[in-house]
Amino acid sequence: MSAALRVMLLASALTGCGQSGADATATASSPTAGDFAGDLNALGTEPFWAIKIRADGLTFSRPGVEDVKSANPGPVIENDRATWTVADGPTPFKLTLTKGDCSDGMSDRHYAMNAVLVFADKTMYGCAATPASIAAQPAP
Repeated sequence: MSAALRVMLLASALTGCGQSGADATATASSPTAGDFAGDLNALGTEPFWAIKIRADGLTFSRPGVEDVKSANPGPVIENDRATWTVADGPTPFKLTLTKGDCSDGMSDRHYAMNAVLVFADKTMYGCAATPASIAAQPAP
């Protein structure tokens, strides 16, 4: 079934429930921005790295290196994926978060998103979640 046909069927079904066809079309085609809103922490192991995503900026941390803070350019969202690109400054990088279960491989913690960090011609992998969901789990 084509995406256009699914939207039309959803629109007609929701119209019968009191929603307009325009509301149904917006719902069916909108990216999942809410999943990537608010504070998020991404981290990886081997090598260790972390990026804190906050409304007022991004903080990139690595052991033995001073943290680098950047303005938050906001994510580009496509379906179940969000990408932050920091092109300027001393530490350009691109971080992509994708919805899906993730394990850091070193602890019993589980995360709601997979993370891919492209930095200095390297691609590193990790996980991401809200700070609250990370804090609610057992310490590593």
